[in-house]
Amino acid sequence: MLFASLLLIGFSESHTVQATTSINQTCLNFGHRNNCQFYKCFEERFPCGPNYWMSKWGYKYCTRMRKSLSNLDGNGQELIKQISTCLTNKLIKQRYYTMNVINCENLRLAGQRIVHECYITSAELFCNAFKGKNRNCFNQLIDNEDRQDLTLIRTLLAVGQRCTPKKGLADMRPNGKMDKCIPTPNQ
Repeated sequence: MLFASLLLIGFSESHTVQATTSINQTCLNFGHRNNCQFYKCFEERFPCGPNYWMSKWGYKYCTRMRKSLSNLDGNGQELIKQISTCLTNKLIKQRYYTMNVINCENLRLAGQRIVHECYITSAELFCNAFKGKNRNCFNQLIDNEDRQDLTLIRTLLAVGQRCTPKKGLADMRPNGKMDKCIPTPNQ
């Protein structure tokens, strides 16, 4: 047990990075406008790498959601806008971008927490939007490997429990023919 704790402490410390660029007002403006470039310039300032939250989740899913907007109904479009706004606003308000040093693992955990909070805040809209064609499109947005992520599963279950009637994971799986909702699955 002690060995595992020491290993975790060493892991966390080894993923601390100094800001490589100064605070860029253009980047902050991207965040305030919910522009996906915010995640890219955040990663440039704190290069945690492609396996960490800014690149693996933030930028990837921001761009996918933007590309899929025209394939969603009004509720689906509004849900994406609300969640996108919530994510960037929380990252800015909690001052992650303006720090001088960041622990990439802590940032990953904060990103997961913020995603959960944003989905819970938008639960009513999620319940209204996550049906019909939207349901299939939302499912296409998520990579197969990310569907196994326990934090994502917990978030979906928590949001589904706020729906009337309550939704489980089975209620959120595709419900028919999968139309092409985003141009390419790996962007």
